[in-house]
Formats: sequence, C-alpha cells, structure tokens
Amino acid sequence: MLQNRHLVFRQQSGSGKTTMLNIIGSLDIPSAGEVTVLNHSIGSLTQKEAANLRKKSLGFIFQSYNLFGVHNVFENIEFPLLLLDYTAAERKKMVMEALEWLGLTDKIRSKPPQLSGGECQRVAIARAMVKKPSLVLADEPTANLDAANSHNILRSMEALNREFKTTFLFATHDDKVISYLRRKIFLDDGRIVNDELTGN
Repeated sequence: MLQNRHLVFRQQSGSGKTTMLNIIGSLDIPSAGEVTVLNHSIGSLTQKEAANLRKKSLGFIFQSYNLFGVHNVFENIEFPLLLLDYTAAERKKMVMEALEWLGLTDKIRSKPPQLSGGECQRVAIARAMVKKPSLVLADEPTANLDAANSHNILRSMEALNREFKTTFLFATHDDKVISYLRRKIFLDDGRIVNDELTGN
C-alpha cells in the first residue's frame, strides 16, 4: 500500500488516522499486528533504525506547519538536509530547487511570521520534499487554509507526486482534497471500513 505512489485519503475525526500516520512514520509502534513501510517492519525497528528511516526516506507535513519562527524560509527548508551527508553547496542547490518547485524564491529570506498561511504550508511542503523522500505523511495539511490556498497546495503536491514518484499519504476529513486522490481509505474507530480507487 505504501509503495504504490497513490495519494491516500483517511476520513472522520477521532477515527485513528493521526495515530496511523504516527505508526507509519515510525514515531509510534503498533500495539498489535505488523506494519511494513518501505520494506521495514515498524514494530521491529530499534530507535536508531526508526530515526534513520525517517531521516532518509520520509517527509512530514504538519497541520500547524511546525516551522522555526526565528529562522528564514531557506533555513527552515534546509533543516532536514543538515541531518544527512550533504555539503553546503549541495544543500543550497537542493533548497533552491525546492523553492522553485513551490514558487517561494521571492520569500527566501522571510521568516514564518511574515508569511501567509498558504505560504507557510508551501514552506512545510518544500521542507518535506527537499530530500526527495519516498513517502510524505501529511496530517490535515489543508485544515488552516481557505479553499483557494487548499487547491493551490494540493496541485503542488500532485505535481511533485508525478515528477518525483513520491507517495503522499494524507490524514484528513477535508472534502476539498477528494478530487486529487487516487485512493481513499476510510477509517472508523481505528478500523478500515472502505478502501477504493478513484480513477484519477
């Protein structure tokens, strides 16, 4: 499921979708059963192995952006690369590419308090995508955005999915995202109650 490059939709508040994202992202371990992500059994990973999986292969987009307010846009996007073995020149090139993907080159020296909600979310997406991960986990990424910004963000994710073959996994109950998704998985009280392809 997590390697098929589909966008995935999870619905209903309190259904367990954020918990599932945390498990898939190796932030939590399952209390029963087995969860396999990118050929790794999450429950069997050591803390170091889980950290390496997140560092190298996963990107995270949070509902509240989780940007560093005292750092500018460039520095926020660069942060995940500091954990990897890239030179300063390589990091700069990768950050500039991410800025171009998301149309943020004119905001490079701005800090989060100077940005709109849509711009903050684009910075969060750029940060998640800068290392070109295999899987991006997005928890309610449109919750704080108006309809126009939501559609702009989703179109950006759709383009990145096509260009880099990165899987985007959404946890959301926002109906605006449905038309962008290739697969919808509905949860109710922690259980999958429906799983369908959309034909998109």
